Amino acid sequence: MKVYFNLAAATDRRQRYALAWAIPTLAVSLLVLVWLAATVVHSQRREYRVRQSIKQVKAQEASVHSREVHLEQQINRPEYQDMIRKTRFVNQLISQRHFSLTQLTYKVSKLLPPSARLSGLALASSSIKHPEVQFAVMGKDEESIETFLNHLEDSADFSDVIIKSQGFRDTNGSGTKQVALICTANYVADTPPSGN
Repeated sequence: MKVYFNLAAATDRRQRYALAWAIPTLAVSLLVLVWLAATVVHSQRREYRVRQSIKQVKAQEASVHSREVHLEQQINRPEYQDMIRKTRFVNQLISQRHFSLTQLTYKVSKLLPPSARLSGLALASSSIKHPEVQFAVMGKDEESIETFLNHLEDSADFSDVIIKSQGFRDTNGSGTKQVALICTANYVADTPPSGN
């Protein structure tokens, strides 16, 4: 005859409660573990993309640096240095001598008598030393035009006055004619050097 012994201890209530919650806890733990793994994989992928973009930026930076070095080598060549020196010289001349259209218009308007008006002003030649300016003046009579020409010739700001054309024009269609004058003069007013 066989005798069977049950050596197992009787389970108490706490053990049964823990056993009942073990499976849901295990399932939640697995979900958290999967979420953590997915987060790590996503972070690694993002880190990989960031590293790749950093590599691209460094490659572009190296390319720009090599182009900069190449351009500096070209600029340092003697023929370019000569051109740079000439360009600086011309820029210096330009900065020392500037032409103010507002100042010119003001000076011309002071030369006009009350019975004449300036109807046009243009730069006929852009000489660096003395630009040639063309005036178009309308006057009520010949005397006003002559007064303007006398003032222009006597002015210290202008020289070499040349009359291009003079005649009568009907300005407003009413039949009253005005005297029209087109002349040129060299603008010799001294402009102060800028920066000196």
